[in-house]
Amino acid sequence: MPYAQCHVGIVSLDPRHKSHNIPGKFLTYMQSGLPVLANVNEGNDLSGLILDERVGLVCESNRVEELVELADRVLRQIEVDLEIAEWCRVLFAREFAVEQAVRQIVAGLGCRIG
Repeated sequence: MPYAQCHVGIVSLDPRHKSHNIPGKFLTYMQSGLPVLANVNEGNDLSGLILDERVGLVCESNRVEELVELADRVLRQIEVDLEIAEWCRVLFAREFAVEQAVRQIVAGLGCRIG
């Protein structure tokens, strides 16, 4: 397991981004059951996903003070929410696994599998 020694994954996007972006490392963190602390541009879809799925915390202000506070909170969260690693893996399997991508592509093409 590539992140066995880690407790939290960090995602940091350039705050000047104007588009939505789900970086590959976020997917790897989810697949590995690793909650995230994300610093993203305001209004990024990743914010809602992380918060709605309860797989970490998000900073949209790009302020160091807020990031420090959120880092403390996410560390406390993983001590209390013992199922958070499983929530990460479930999110990955449901939304981002290869099989899910195949289903979405095939559906978009109007085909049926099997």
